[in-house]
Amino acid sequence: MQTDSEKLLEEFLSNLRTALTQKRFKFDLKLVKRHAQLYRLCIRNKTHFLFIHVSGIKDFSIPSPWEDISHLISSENIDRAVILLKEGKNQLIGFLIPGDDFTNMKSVFTMTRMGLIRIKEKDLSLQYCFNSWDSFFHLLNL
Repeated sequence: MQTDSEKLLEEFLSNLRTALTQKRFKFDLKLVKRHAQLYRLCIRNKTHFLFIHVSGIKDFSIPSPWEDISHLISSENIDRAVILLKEGKNQLIGFLIPGDDFTNMKSVFTMTRMGLIRIKEKDLSLQYCFNSWDSFFHLLNL
């Protein structure tokens, strides 16, 4: 049985595919690491690695997103991003943090005893928030 988080993730991915198709983007979306919820999205000769995490509360506890892809990154034509999705009332809401910004913000985040990065929603800037596909694509510079 799927958990609510898994359902939200699958719904997000399905809606992402639909939104990309409606915008007439030619794209390739592949799961790279299931346990890390890491996806590779190729659009317009640019590769985006999307680390997607879902939470039903205000705080996010996530594993370090770059450990699994450090050996994959070799080109300046690659973007990395952390996507934090909130479970809500049938609405798209989340945060997209570009890789460089995530690295710069790391000092704000704390580590749990389990080695997870704890991100408090209040520490995230509204510049990273998206509540529509247009705002999501804008954050990805598409």
